[in-house]
Amino acid sequence: MTPSRPGHRDPDAVVAEIAHRVRAWSGELPSATGPGLAEGHCGTALLFSELGKDRPVLRHTVHTLLTAQARAGFGTGGHGLLSGLTGLGFVSKHAARTPTEYATLRHQVDASVRATFDSVLTAERLRIANGAAPAQRSHFDAVFGAAGLGRYFLAEPGRDPRAVREILGYLVALTDPVQTPSGLLPGWLAPPWPGQGDPDEHEDRLLDLGLAHGAAGPLALMALCWTQDIRVPGQDAAMRRCARWLLSWHHDDGQGGGWWPRLVSARQEQARPRPRAGAPMAAWCYGTPGVARALQLAGDALGEEEWVACARNSMTALLRSPDALAGVEEPGLCHGLAGIMQITGRMATDLDDPWLAARADELADRLCARFDPKTAFGFPTRALTPQRPDPLDTPTFLEGAAGVALALHDRTRTSDSQSAVADGESASLPWDAALLLS
Repeated sequence: MTPSRPGHRDPDAVVAEIAHRVRAWSGELPSATGPGLAEGHCGTALLFSELGKDRPVLRHTVHTLLTAQARAGFGTGGHGLLSGLTGLGFVSKHAARTPTEYATLRHQVDASVRATFDSVLTAERLRIANGAAPAQRSHFDAVFGAAGLGRYFLAEPGRDPRAVREILGYLVALTDPVQTPSGLLPGWLAPPWPGQGDPDEHEDRLLDLGLAHGAAGPLALMALCWTQDIRVPGQDAAMRRCARWLLSWHHDDGQGGGWWPRLVSARQEQARPRPRAGAPMAAWCYGTPGVARALQLAGDALGEEEWVACARNSMTALLRSPDALAGVEEPGLCHGLAGIMQITGRMATDLDDPWLAARADELADRLCARFDPKTAFGFPTRALTPQRPDPLDTPTFLEGAAGVALALHDRTRTSDSQSAVADGESASLPWDAALLLS
């Protein structure tokens, strides 16, 4: 990584300070907030598991956090990779350095996740067979549903290959168009969530494009599986269907790049020509970075150079624009600078693109400059009245300081996070697999 510019904090120093503060907080072992990776102790355990690759002394902290979370019980917060029990299993797989380490915990989580999600898959297969719509995003997305769970089981495909293949089969079926009173629509047609801005106030169904909750999530998982030679009938066609649909909603910026909306209504989907929908957004969860990464992964998997070029050009245009990131106020992974930086760095490595790598380093500098030592963990978020009237200042993964530290740490390491790991069954599990970025 290039040195930070004068006046900017060193990323290593920022990561070390966050780790120090989070470790002190972890030592207090407050009451468990649930086993989810997004908001609970599992996110901090993931940070120390990653840092522990270079500093084995931190593995004791990981063990303490995982033990405390396991003793607190699995809770009732669902089974999603970022939202529920699967997060606990993910961190235990990431932390394991031998096939037997955390084996009991991993098996317990796997069994519980399989039992719960099998019932969801059964219901979804029946719904699809009956031609019923709409789908529920929480059944197929990266945060709550099948896309995230598929990445979890892909971490150890030899242990339970049937789980990955069943999820892939479901996602393939999900991409088949569904017949509605107004005509054929993509199979991931879904109702809006309460409080979510519907792109058309007269419609009660929408199509989500985002990596967190929309079509980009299943596309990323199918691509990642494809590159590991885990494939099911129809997967190729399903990937092409998703990718071409996302490309159909690519809004050209007239300068060789472009952007994607967050959501489109059924009415907008059926309009010809495609209308302009929403406004540009830059984040992991929604907008150009997340969708571009999914398209790049799919393009690489299937040898579709045009998809890769579109992804690259859109990210390049985003990062060249002086105003594109001006409104990104949050530091975190979900909808902040850390998530954009992580995607930029991943794409730079995959595409062997020095220009993108330099932009990732600049984003790291920008993040470090925002570190505020007067706050609890250095990276508070802004208030979101009325949903969240107070700023959020936490050591958590998806929106908090642990996630920022993980992304900054990636920019400071001399070798890729997928290879610089001790021998073990989970050695190849990168932390950002939890975001479907790898």
